[in-house]
Amino acid sequence: MKEIRIDNIKKDIVIVAKDRSKRPIDKVVSPQDEPTLEYEEKCPFCRGNENYITKEKFKIEDKTGWLVKSVENKFPIVDNLPGEIYGLHEVMIDTYRHNGSFYDMSESEFENLFIMYKNRYTQLICDKKIEYVSIFKNFLRKSGASLAHPHSQIVSLSIVPPEIENQIDICKDYYDKNKKYLYDDIIKNEIEFGDRIINNGVYFLVIVPYATKFSGEVRIIFKEKIKFEKMNEKHIKELSKTFKKLFENLYKESGYNAFNLCVYTHPLKIECENLFNVHMDVIPRKYSFGGFELGTGMYVSSIDPGELAKKLKF
Repeated sequence: MKEIRIDNIKKDIVIVAKDRSKRPIDKVVSPQDEPTLEYEEKCPFCRGNENYITKEKFKIEDKTGWLVKSVENKFPIVDNLPGEIYGLHEVMIDTYRHNGSFYDMSESEFENLFIMYKNRYTQLICDKKIEYVSIFKNFLRKSGASLAHPHSQIVSLSIVPPEIENQIDICKDYYDKNKKYLYDDIIKNEIEFGDRIINNGVYFLVIVPYATKFSGEVRIIFKEKIKFEKMNEKHIKELSKTFKKLFENLYKESGYNAFNLCVYTHPLKIECENLFNVHMDVIPRKYSFGGFELGTGMYVSSIDPGELAKKLKF
């Protein structure tokens, strides 16, 4: 029996069809090879190849050299020239290691990463013309990455993206109807139900969502109503432990696969601090959308959230 589910955060309509996971699929695509070298001579993001990159905006160093670094993007989505849209676009190099990845980074490497995320976010929101700052990561070519060296990106925008407006409107509508906050109820209900929880930490709840257009998606929800720039050392330490363990388990379950990371933060000029909780989506890119999804705006999932949560639980 098929089932229709609606994602309570985004209102995506999902048809759950678990038996579709048994479809025969031609095995013609070979998996992406994992890089083995810590340094690649022609990689612009490797330590020692600084002549390839543009102006540095931030870095963390130790006695061996820089560990993480943010630089201006040579091919930005937006720029600070006059026009219909304004902003800045930086590339945040996750680690100096060419063969590093979320799948094998240490807790301290993740800590440096999230310190960098917070620093660049905090700097970019200072511009009064900016209305939203997007943090995201494309890992491997199938996810949209143009370079193999592990990196994330941050883009400031003079508009609020439609996806963020949609999520805020959903939160407002929920409060108007229920006189309760959507994220409070999501966190409470997921903890009470239990089956979809991967990890329930002090500051973060990690779940496989009840419904998602991306089969196998993992969602990390900030349990406190704090803005991204208000994260403190305790938040960063727990988040780093969480990501290390989550990606270790994702590797055991699915191997070295492409994914996107999307960080959903507060819009800067819309009052929604109590309505909206920062959250992060880890989106696997094992599956592509077909004609049904593109033609109807409805999505098909063959993943049982409870079964996947059990496999990834820590």
